[in-house]
Amino acid sequence: MATTDRKFTATEESTSKHPHDWGRAMAVAICRLTEMAREAGDPVHHEELIGEDLHLFVEDTDDGVNITMSWTPRERTEPPADKATSDDGPDEESEHSAAGQRFDPTGGSTAGVGQ
Repeated sequence: MATTDRKFTATEESTSKHPHDWGRAMAVAICRLTEMAREAGDPVHHEELIGEDLHLFVEDTDDGVNITMSWTPRERTEPPADKATSDDGPDEESEHSAAGQRFDPTGGSTAGVGQ
């Protein structure tokens, strides 16, 4: 990644003061981080945030909270391997493919139903 000296920050509003209602605001702010990196000239995808440190700041507002996510990209030691794709779409072995992976509807949760 070429943006190791940059910090990206995105803020979204949630109209609730309850943490279980903040998911949409957090997701939008996280997506905006990679959009900002791309606008700065770095060809990143959302998946590149996996394993990265993201910082969360929650600020009280009259109607809810502001969710601020920030990210300073780490320096990559090796550039990602260039994977060729055909004009018909990505290969089944593409790094973004779920081919051959089992679907887990619980997302790995061990909590019972309604927990």
